[in-house]
Amino acid sequence: MDLYFNDIVKQGYVYFRSKHLWIYRRWWLVLRRDSSKGPKRLERFSNEQAANCQCHHKVTDLRKIRSVARPPRDKKKHAVVLTFNDDSLKAFACDSELDAKEWCKVLQMECLETKMTDLTLEEPVLFNMNRHRDHREQFHVFMKPSQCMDFNGECNLQITCDTLLLWDTQNPGLKITSWSLRSLRRYGRGQNWFTFEAGRMCDTGEGLFTFQTPEGELLYHRVNEAVLATVKQEDWLCCDERKTGTERRTRESTIPWSLC
Repeated sequence: MDLYFNDIVKQGYVYFRSKHLWIYRRWWLVLRRDSSKGPKRLERFSNEQAANCQCHHKVTDLRKIRSVARPPRDKKKHAVVLTFNDDSLKAFACDSELDAKEWCKVLQMECLETKMTDLTLEEPVLFNMNRHRDHREQFHVFMKPSQCMDFNGECNLQITCDTLLLWDTQNPGLKITSWSLRSLRRYGRGQNWFTFEAGRMCDTGEGLFTFQTPEGELLYHRVNEAVLATVKQEDWLCCDERKTGTERRTRESTIPWSLC
């Protein structure tokens, strides 16, 4: 038995998300180094007992790994993201930040042949780009009356990586309201206006909001860029599961982190 397990670098429970059902399931993950039994790889089992019995499992070849990285903690807690040479990605979450750091370190050492002293847990470019966009620019606008809000008049509309923020012009530190980009149903623009329809999950509830601004076109493009980046983030971490069949829903869908 010792001879069989001598190629194991690390093993433990982690969480993967289904691409089709968007549910989370707990798996027993085993990292194996190069050996006579096969190349370096990740083996995913339904539980620890299945791994001990070498039951049916899924295998990920790690010979073509380009990078191993950690997303920002405030975006994706306890997560590790693997990027392959063909730009495909695989992501999983751990029970704790300490466990996620350990998985990231050993994967970097095994897959990228990185020395412990050279480890720098950098964030993926996509997440870095969005982080720097927070608090980047504000647009001075005039909010037209709406049935959903008592407020109207001059204000500042700010675009962050995942939210539209409305600020008071007289008191710049006073936030009037905000809308999550994920909750916008549609948005449009003209030469001197910008408008969007918010969903019912927003703080203001569902409704149409229109702003007069000479920068309507630019404002539209900034919002569109932020929305596309948000969608790309979710698709990026969702592509870790490429399954051919439909999975059954399971009670093991509870996870310690959230992508929403």
